[in-house]
Amino acid sequence: MRNLDPDLHKGEELRDTHREKVARNEVRVDRSWSRPCRAYNLQIELDPGTRSALGKTQECLLLAEPNLLVCPKETLHVSVAWLLAVRASYPVPKDVLWERHGDEWMAELNRIVAQRENFRIVYEDVIATDSAVIALARPAGPVNRIREMIRERLHLPSETLNEADLVHTTLFRYRGPLSAPANFLAVLEDTSAQAATEVHELVVSKELVYPSLEAEVLARLPLASH
Repeated sequence: MRNLDPDLHKGEELRDTHREKVARNEVRVDRSWSRPCRAYNLQIELDPGTRSALGKTQECLLLAEPNLLVCPKETLHVSVAWLLAVRASYPVPKDVLWERHGDEWMAELNRIVAQRENFRIVYEDVIATDSAVIALARPAGPVNRIREMIRERLHLPSETLNEADLVHTTLFRYRGPLSAPANFLAVLEDTSAQAATEVHELVVSKELVYPSLEAEVLARLPLASH
């Protein structure tokens, strides 16, 4: 029977798109890891229990492939949208742009988030792309509706491109070529991320060391209660 779950279909599509690249060890080494950076992001902050569950998944996968960069448990999150993106270049420094526009963006984000109710996301699939190993969460609908409202209502710089439609948490990036790609993919096939989190608020974060190894919470925006 054909699977009609659009989120599951997207996950399968993503896995299929990247499987051959990873099998050929065509992974992208992360050369920005632990370097100072600057970004302003809208995120879902995971609760300690969810982080702990995802951390156990990380431990299992690290046994199968040591050549991975582990995102520390306390940094695990879901990216909802970029306000000033870490990899984008802007005509003026990002801090200057934030000083100019941050209050306006925050006011609109507060209005958007106040119009959305609390929701729950569930992690299941773990997928290796050519740049990261991620845990996919479902459903994507509540997050994507917020993303749509941000695209419609926030006047962000043209350099900030928010086109994501998946909801995920990055577990690893690549330190170098995989030591045994076929074995790693086989282990991934038998690995699932058994975790869930209740989302009651979104967080505006200032990223200082990539990838969110050091960050400052600027605001917590509560969702509307059911």
